[in-house]
This record gives sequence, C-alpha cells and structure tokens, in this order.
Amino acid sequence: MQGKNLISSCFLGAIFSIFFMFPFAFAETNQTGLAVPFPNLTFSQTLSKGEQAYLGLSNKKDFSFQEIKGDLILVEVLSAYCANCLIQAPLFSELYSLIERDPVLKGNVKMVGIAAGNNLTEIESFKKTYRIPYPILSDVKFEAHAALGSPRTPFSIWVRRDAQGSGIVVNTHLGLIKSVETVFTETKSIFQSDLALIKLVEGAVYGGDALIPPFTGEELLIKAKKGMEAAGGKVLKIEKITLKDGDWLYAGKVARGTRRVNLFSKLASRRAVCDVCHDTFFLYTFDSTGKVVDIFPLQLTKYDNLDWTDKDLKKLKSRTVGKSILKPFPFNPKADSISGATTTAVLIFDTLDKAKGVFEKLKKEGYVK
Repeated sequence: MQGKNLISSCFLGAIFSIFFMFPFAFAETNQTGLAVPFPNLTFSQTLSKGEQAYLGLSNKKDFSFQEIKGDLILVEVLSAYCANCLIQAPLFSELYSLIERDPVLKGNVKMVGIAAGNNLTEIESFKKTYRIPYPILSDVKFEAHAALGSPRTPFSIWVRRDAQGSGIVVNTHLGLIKSVETVFTETKSIFQSDLALIKLVEGAVYGGDALIPPFTGEELLIKAKKGMEAAGGKVLKIEKITLKDGDWLYAGKVARGTRRVNLFSKLASRRAVCDVCHDTFFLYTFDSTGKVVDIFPLQLTKYDNLDWTDKDLKKLKSRTVGKSILKPFPFNPKADSISGATTTAVLIFDTLDKAKGVFEKLKKEGYVK
C-alpha cells in the first residue's frame, strides 16, 4: 500500500488551500487527518549533544514533542524492519542535507524519526547502517505509534507550529517517497505557506480501515476452544463475554482429569506496521492466574507475506507459553525474533505486555478472583 509520489502545485488562497497544494493519493480509506492537532508525545531517551542541539532540547532524558524547536518538523514514522523504510532511508538522509544547506530552511525545519516498536540498540544499528544524520526516537511500546493512529510505515507527517507553539498537521504521506527533489520542494512550499489560512479541526492523524479478523464469529469460537484444549483437557463450556467497556473475550471451563479450570481466550488484532505487510490476528489463552496457556495463529505472516511455519510457531510458543501476563513481557530481538517476521513477533509480545489490563478488568468484574 504505497502512496503516490509527492507532486507540486500552486497556492490557491482559500481557507483550506494549504491542503490542496499537496494532493496525495492513498490506497486506504479515511486514512489521514489534516489540520488536526499533533499530539504532544513524550519520550524517554538520552540523546547525544549534537541531537540535543539540533532539536533545541536541554540536557535531560525525558522530553516532549512540543519542546522540539522548529517552525516545521517533518516526522518520519518508521520501523527498522520495514522494507520500504530501508529503501527510503538514504533519500531522507539526502533530504536532511538539502534542508541544512538551504539558508531559508536551516534551523527552521527539523527532521525526526519515530521508530515504532524498536529499542535503542535496534535504532543505533539502523542509523549506523544507513548513515542517518537526524535523531530517531524509540517508541518500543508503540505508545507514540498508537497516539498517531497506528499508521503503517513509512508514514511522513509535516507538523507546523502555531503562534502558541502547538503542532498542527499540515500534510501527510503514506508509503515510500521516491524523489528527494520533489519532497524537498514540497517541504519548502509547506514552510513558506500561510498557517493563518488553516482552520483547526479535531481528529486523528491517521485513521486506516477497521481491522476485521479473517474468520466468522463461529469460527473464532471453535478456534478459541482449540486453544483452551491445547494444554490438555476438554472444554465443558465456552461462551463469549462482553465487559463493561465493550471489550470482549471467550470464557471457558475446562476439565483436566478431576480438576476444573477456568480459561480465557482473547482475540488480538494488530494493524501491520509496514505498508506492504498483512495485518496480524491471533488468539491468546490464559488461565485465572494470568499464565499464558496457548497462542493460536489466525493470520501471522512474514517476509513476502508468507504464512508462518510450524517451526516458527513452535519457537513463538516456547518463548511465550507458561509466562505470566501479569508481569512485563519484553521483546528480546536476539531470542524472540522469528526469521522474516520480527515485526509481527514484536506485535505479539507487545499485545501480551498489555494483556495485564484485560486481566485486571476480568478481576474487577468478578470473572477471576
């Protein structure tokens, strides 16, 4: 799903003309929000002195997006494992050089990357391999990514500062950008346009299509039952329960010999991080103590959108089944990666890391003691 190349056009002068200057075309519907506030994201990361100086930040580990100095900030949402992000990396490095050599843009236009799901080690490797000159911020728990609407990558966002210093999204682009000359020209045009012509609206920065699992409700129920019986035993009863906030999952009573245990199975739906990958769907089953009993794949793909192999699933389960969702579920790239499917594996671990919240809701509503 790639957006078309950026194209040049003239300033029209109407109140929304700044948006018509940059007529992108996209594959997804309801994809981006223009003239919406850019969320004041927060980060915890030690930057080099050069990076601090470039972004205009003081020497501190915790900082917010609003503290970054610049009239226009080009934000690149990326992943170190996204194929098109790797292709785009040299072009954006060249774009950075063009901006820094331009007497009008230098100091006023800044570039910053947000690496969805990547830790500092992965970012440093990415920067070193592709000689990235601008700062890339770690979003290892997908918090910034979620605040932006969980966009596919690469996703470029042009953010202008208003008179109060708040960020306003004035342009976006999904997918690979192929021409550095064109994106440089467009960036310069965006910087020189009149921000006063924008009427601010509420909305999400990115709003892709809804995630729809590739199975019917009846099929999901059958698969949830299989997940509950994966560790042995027979499901005596299984039903779909809806929590007070509208979230739902399957609750089952399983006979294991003379014992009766309560198990829960939750559907996980995660939008693909990269723009050419399939979305991720799976069921994870846990018991009343929070221990993971099984991971049941619904749609797990890898490079070239191939399905995971039995070997891949076996490795995943060896790294997840038996662990507790009540404790942190960090992803270790060296031990937990699946060949050709690292990003999908990251999404699975991130889902399990957040599953404590599901368990706490079950406990609060009396489903577990």
